[in-house]
Amino acid sequence: MSFGSLGDHAITALSKGLGMAGGTWMNTGEGSISDYHQKGNVDIILQVSPGLYGVRTRDGEFSWSEFKKKSENKGIKAFELKLAQGAKTRGGHVDGSKVTEEIAEIRNLEPWKDINSPNRFHEFSDAKGLLEFLDKMRDIGDKPVGTKIVVGNEIQIEDYIKTMKEIDIVPDFITVDGGNGGTGASFYELAESVGLPTFAALPMVDESLRKYGLRDRTHIIASGKLLTPDKIALALALGADMINIARGFMLSVGCIMAQVCHTNNCPVGVATTDPKLQKALSVEEKRYRVCNYLLSLREGLFEMAAVAGVDSPTKLTREHIVFKDQFNKVVGLKDYAYTE
Repeated sequence: MSFGSLGDHAITALSKGLGMAGGTWMNTGEGSISDYHQKGNVDIILQVSPGLYGVRTRDGEFSWSEFKKKSENKGIKAFELKLAQGAKTRGGHVDGSKVTEEIAEIRNLEPWKDINSPNRFHEFSDAKGLLEFLDKMRDIGDKPVGTKIVVGNEIQIEDYIKTMKEIDIVPDFITVDGGNGGTGASFYELAESVGLPTFAALPMVDESLRKYGLRDRTHIIASGKLLTPDKIALALALGADMINIARGFMLSVGCIMAQVCHTNNCPVGVATTDPKLQKALSVEEKRYRVCNYLLSLREGLFEMAAVAGVDSPTKLTREHIVFKDQFNKVVGLKDYAYTE
């Protein structure tokens, strides 16, 4: 949830609501950490994208000194290298009208100028370089570091995981975002057509990690329209350990999907930095909606587990999933494998 894409009212309400619910974390999004992310004293995962916001020099180079400063923040519990987001395979965009002096200072940019995130890191160009860079971050920051990816095909993900095995560097977590994920900062054709959907990508990652004996050395976090208990239950059964949700929490603070996020004219005060428009978003009210949404998700998820005959959602497996195939025959997912 980047501060800059969202206004300070929305970020504050999210942070406070998550803090009230407890037992969860907040991802900063690529816009780096702000004071508003920390209002609820919730655990923070700081995301580092190719734009390097918050850990860069003014010229756009990665700054190890800035990264070290961030790692000394006790509220930041982990870092996430974002290679891709479901709907941002070309890099994100923020109009200059949203880039206030405060946001520019946090991201180490010039205020009131358009932001166009690069679509790739210049610090590395292959899986080996990525993992070595990640390992250096882990060593210097002394905190867990993971990667966020969108799976394109089976060969791609196996090459990534095979490299982990060969050089013995494994991310602390792998966030698998589906091509069906959302954003207000990309192009329709990319948002709707690029990258495998979450439920197709998860089993590939899970089975490839098992194939190379690495499954117990990392965690899989799933994201991509997983905003209801049934979708979360499916993701857990398909191999995820944890879930990231953006869309559901956006709705909880008042998003009406007006699709004007990039214009700074969000009519409900969520995706805007305009002080007048942000008055429409009451932090005091929305923090309770955020908290209640998360609590109801948990309750619904345990109900799904009970229906399946297990006492915890973490015990859901492929054996609990059946579906109709192309011949309208009901089959079990456990009979389908992605790797030998």
